[in-house]
Amino acid sequence: MKHAKHFMLSALFSILTIAVLHAQFTVQGTVTDATGDPLIGATILVKGTTTGTTTDIDGSFELRLPGQEATLLVTYTGYADREVAVSSTNNNVSISLQEAVSELSEVIVVGYGETRKEALTGSVTSLRSEQIEQVPLASVEQALQGNIAGLQSVMGNGQPGANVQVRIRGIGSISASSEPLYVIDGIPVTSGDITRTNTTANTMASLNPNDIEAVTVLKDAAATSIYGSRGANGVILITTKSGRSGKPRIDLKTQVGFNGWAVSDSRRLKPLTAEQYTEMYLEGWMNRGETVQRAMERFNGHYPGAVDFGPNGEIQRINIESDWIDAITRTGFNQSYDLSASGGTDAVSYYASGSYFSQEAPIIYSGLDRYSSRLNLKVKPNEKFTISNNLSLSRLEQYGMSDGSFWANPLYTGYFLAPVIPIYDDQGRFYGDHQSFFMGGNNPVGSLSGDDNRQFDQIRIMDNLSADYQLAKGLKFRTAWAFDMINVQEFFYRNPRYGDGRNVNGYATETAINELNWIGTQTLNYSKTFKTDHNVSALVGYEAQKNRRKGVITTGEQYPNSELRTLQNAANPTQAYSDFTEYTFSSIFSRVDYNYQLKYYLSGSVRRDGSSRFGRNNRYGTFWSVGLSWRMDQEAFLQDVSFIDDLKLRTSYGTNGNAGIGNYEHLPLFGFGADYDGSPGGVPTEIGNVNLTWETSTNFNIGLDFGLFNFLSGTVEYFSRESDNLLLARPISSTTGFTSLTQNFGAMRNSGLELTLNANIISRDNFSWGVGGNITFLKNEVTRLDEDIIDGTKIRKEGYDFQTFYLYEYAGVDPATGTPLWYTDESESTMTGNINDATRFISGRSATPDFFGGLNTNLAFKGITLDAQFVYSFGNYLYDTEARFLQGDGSLTPRSQTQINLQRWREPGDITDVPYFRWGGNNNSNVANMTRWLKDGSHIRLRNVTLAYSLPNTLVSKVGFRSARIYARGVNLWTWTKDKDLYMDPEAAINGLVESPVPNLKTISFGLDIGF
Repeated sequence: MKHAKHFMLSALFSILTIAVLHAQFTVQGTVTDATGDPLIGATILVKGTTTGTTTDIDGSFELRLPGQEATLLVTYTGYADREVAVSSTNNNVSISLQEAVSELSEVIVVGYGETRKEALTGSVTSLRSEQIEQVPLASVEQALQGNIAGLQSVMGNGQPGANVQVRIRGIGSISASSEPLYVIDGIPVTSGDITRTNTTANTMASLNPNDIEAVTVLKDAAATSIYGSRGANGVILITTKSGRSGKPRIDLKTQVGFNGWAVSDSRRLKPLTAEQYTEMYLEGWMNRGETVQRAMERFNGHYPGAVDFGPNGEIQRINIESDWIDAITRTGFNQSYDLSASGGTDAVSYYASGSYFSQEAPIIYSGLDRYSSRLNLKVKPNEKFTISNNLSLSRLEQYGMSDGSFWANPLYTGYFLAPVIPIYDDQGRFYGDHQSFFMGGNNPVGSLSGDDNRQFDQIRIMDNLSADYQLAKGLKFRTAWAFDMINVQEFFYRNPRYGDGRNVNGYATETAINELNWIGTQTLNYSKTFKTDHNVSALVGYEAQKNRRKGVITTGEQYPNSELRTLQNAANPTQAYSDFTEYTFSSIFSRVDYNYQLKYYLSGSVRRDGSSRFGRNNRYGTFWSVGLSWRMDQEAFLQDVSFIDDLKLRTSYGTNGNAGIGNYEHLPLFGFGADYDGSPGGVPTEIGNVNLTWETSTNFNIGLDFGLFNFLSGTVEYFSRESDNLLLARPISSTTGFTSLTQNFGAMRNSGLELTLNANIISRDNFSWGVGGNITFLKNEVTRLDEDIIDGTKIRKEGYDFQTFYLYEYAGVDPATGTPLWYTDESESTMTGNINDATRFISGRSATPDFFGGLNTNLAFKGITLDAQFVYSFGNYLYDTEARFLQGDGSLTPRSQTQINLQRWREPGDITDVPYFRWGGNNNSNVANMTRWLKDGSHIRLRNVTLAYSLPNTLVSKVGFRSARIYARGVNLWTWTKDKDLYMDPEAAINGLVESPVPNLKTISFGLDIGF
C-alpha cells in the first residue's frame, strides 16, 4: 500500500511537471515607430517580472514565456510605454510606439553644439524629420507654418519656389531685414531672393526637405545671443541626416499629385462674360451723356464684328467669347522621387541621397524643377578623433510670371482684357492687334505659352568639413571650414509682335550672379562634473566669414526672329552692367552652462562681432545673455504629487544685433557711368554715415514647461523684445540731391504670449489619438520715432503698430446718385463726395494679426494613421493694391472689370458699395489708399491632412522590404474666412499687400514610401 501511494504521487508529479513544461509559448514580434521604422534596442519585459529581452537591428525580438498568456511592457527612450497582451494563440505581434508627451531626454541642437531638453534655459522649439518629409512644398520654411508658437511663415505668392516670409515674434526693424538667420549644419547661409529680374525666388528652395533630420527654432536671447549681431530676428538651425551604425538602410520615397487654386472657385474673382462686358461698355458711355447709338459706334470701332446689336443696343448675338483667366488656368502636376541610403560602422557612417522634385502652379508656364543630391560622411578612426563632411549639390529651374500692376502680369491683364477680344487671330497666332488701344496688345495666353520667357536657374553647392579632437578628458577642440556657393542665371524675353516688346521689336535681359560665402569656426568645448552635483560646460570660439557676390546684367533689343532669343541676335545692345560687392564678419564668442544636481540651471553667453557693414566709428558690437531654469518637479516637496510629470520654470534676458542692411550704406559713394559728351563722369550716389551701427534688441523671456497626468504637456511663455537704434532709410530733403539717408533712428517693441499644448487623449494597444496646438498673442508698437513716416498705405507713428494702415475711410455709395462717399475725419460723423474734403486717418486696423497659430490632431489604428493640421490668423487686414484698377468703375477705358462690377449702382435707391459705372471714372471712386480696398484677413485653413497605411512588417518582409507605407495627402484643402466676401487668398505677404500674384496652391497628392 505504501509503495502504491509513492507510485501514485510520483505519477501525479510527473503529469504536473509535463503540464507545466507544456504551458509555455514563444512570442515573436517587431517594435517600430509611428512611421514603421524599426526601433533598435527597445526593451520588452513581462509585466511584473524581470524576464525580458531587447530588439535587434531590425526591431525584431523573440521571447519564451511561461503559461498560456502574459502582458508585455515595451519601453524605448523618448516614446510612450506600451502594454501588449500576448498568448499562445496570439504570439506574433507588431508593436508601434508613439512619441512620449514628455521628451526631457531629447537631444536638441543649439548654437555651436547640442544639449538635452531638460538643460535648456532659452526658448527653443524643434521639429523632427517626420513633420517635414514628403510635404509637397518647395521649401522647408513652408512646413514651419502653424507648427511653432511665435513663428509666422507665409507664402504671399504661389509661384513654385517663391520666397517665403518668416517672422519670429514679430517685425523687429523698419528698414533693415526682419528675416531670421538660417544655419545649415553649422553654416550661416544665404537665404531669400537674390535675383535681379525674376519676380520671386528663394535660395532655400535648393534644400531637399527629405534630407533634414531636424529644424530647431531659437527665439529668445538665451538661445540666440551666441549668434550676436545676426540673431535679433531669431535663428533657424537646420540639421541634415547622418548615418548610424548598422546594416545599410535604403529608402525610396515617391509622390505624385495635382495642384489647383487654394481659393475656391466660388470665392475668387471672375472676369466678366462677353454679354456682361458689352452691357457695361454701353452703360459706361451713356452715363457720360452719350446716346446708345454713339456707344455702339464706339464699341464696334474697338471690337468690329464681336457682337451683333439691335437698333436700340440690344445684344442679338455674341460672336467672340474669351475667358482669359480660364485660358491661363490649368491643373498643375506635382511629383517627387527621393532615394537615400544610410548606415555604417563604429568607424565610418554615411548618408547619401538623390532627389527630383517638380511642381506646377495652376497658372500655365509657372513651375519649378529641383534636382538635389547629398553626401554626409563621418569617420572616427579612434575614440579621440572624428572627421565629418557634409556636401550637397542642387539645381533649381524656375519658370514664372510678373506680378503687380504690370501689363505683363497675366493675372492682372487677364481680368482687364475684354472678353470680346479673341485669343487667336486669323492666322492661328496669338492675337495682338489690340495693341493700339488696349494695354500694348498684351496677350497673357500667348505670353505664357512660349511667346515670352521668364526663367531662373540656380546651382548651389554647400560643403562643411569639420574635425573634432579630444585633447583631454572633457576638453574637445573643433575646427570647421565651410563654403556656400550659388550661381544664378536669369533670362527675361518679350516678343516683338505684341506686349511690352512691341515698340523695340523684342527685347531680352540676361543676368548672372555668382556668390561665394565661406566661414571658418574654431571652438574649444569643456565639460566636467565636480563632487557629483556640480556640472559645468564651457565653449569659447572664433569665427570669420566673408561673402562675395558678383553680378552681370546685359540687355538688348531689335530681334530679327522671335525664335532667336539670345543676346547675340539682338541688333541693338542697350546695356552692359556689372557689380561686385562683399562683406565680412569677425567674431569671438563664449558660453558657460552650469547646473546643480540637474535641478538648477544657469547659462550665459557673450559674443563680440565686427562687421564691414558699419561705420569705422562703430564697427564692433558686444552682445550677451543670461538664462536661468528650475526643474521644480525634481524638488522633494513635489515628488509625491503624482499628477505632475514635468515642471520647469525658466527665464532669460540679453541682447542681439541686426546687420541686415546693404554692404556699403555707411560710406559716401560715387557712381560712374554718368558720361558727358563721350567722356566718363561720376556723380555722388550715397551720402554715407560713418557713425552707422547695429540695431540692438533687448530680449526678456519667461516660460513654464509642464507635463501633467501622463498625457498632457505644454509651454506658456511671455516675451518682450525692445529694438533700439533702428536702421532706417530716413527721408531727407531732396535739395541735398538725395531722398533718404540710412541712420540709427527710433525704437520698437514686440511683446506677447505664446501657449503650446499637446495631449495624448487615447493610448491603447491598437488605437491612439493625440491633439495639440499653439497660439501666439502679439503686440507691436513703435516706441520712439521723432517724426511720422508715411509709407504707401501705412504710417509709422510713435505709439502705434508698425503695420498700421493710414487710409481714406470709404463710406460707401450715395443711394441717390451712385457716387462714392468718404468720411471727412476719424470721428466718422460727416461724409463727403469730394475726396479733397476727406482726410486719411488711423482707424486701428493693421496687417499685424492679434493672434495666430496652429492646431493638429493625429489618430492611429493598427497600421492606419490620420494626421491633420489647421493654421489660423485673426485680426490682420489685407490691402488689394490692384483693386483700384480692376474695380475702377470705368476710370480706364475700355478695360474690363471683375464680377464685383455686377453689384454696381444703376438707379436711385440702389444700396451697394460699388459706385455707378462711367467711362473716365466716377468722381475719384478708384483713388488709392482708401479702405474700399481693405479686407479682413482673419482665417482658418486646413493646411495639411494625411491618411496613411503602413503595411505589416510580417507582410513586407516576405518581399524583402524593411517597411512600406502608402498615403494620400491634401494641402490647403479648405479655408474659412471671417470676411464672407473676401476674394483674395488670406495667406498674403506679412505687410498685408496683395499684388495679383500666382495663386497659392491647393494640392492633392499620393505617395509610396518603401524601406529596404
